[in-house]
Amino acid sequence: MKCIIGFFTTKPGQRDAYLRAAQDHLEKSRLDPDCLYIELVPMPEHPDRILLAEAFTSEEAHRRHEDTEHMRALWAVGPRLLSHVVIDNVISDQVQHIDERFD
Repeated sequence: MKCIIGFFTTKPGQRDAYLRAAQDHLEKSRLDPDCLYIELVPMPEHPDRILLAEAFTSEEAHRRHEDTEHMRALWAVGPRLLSHVVIDNVISDQVQHIDERFD
């Protein structure tokens, strides 16, 4: 499994524009059966910050994801809308999955 966690800081006032630009990418990524989840979440305490959380079944699956037209299109708008990106990649075959229900 490969998990990607990070923070995107947009240029002042550009967070909503970046989230709109990312919408097509998110929708297409979620159709990939190897994409377990992908989310861009606005950080309420910081008007220009977005949390990135995504997971793929493998590092290879994520590499294929990075080589899609929709990924290239999103990265192309980055220089115009983003000021800083910090990403941590976690690759592991030792993943503990907890699935509890509280009915």
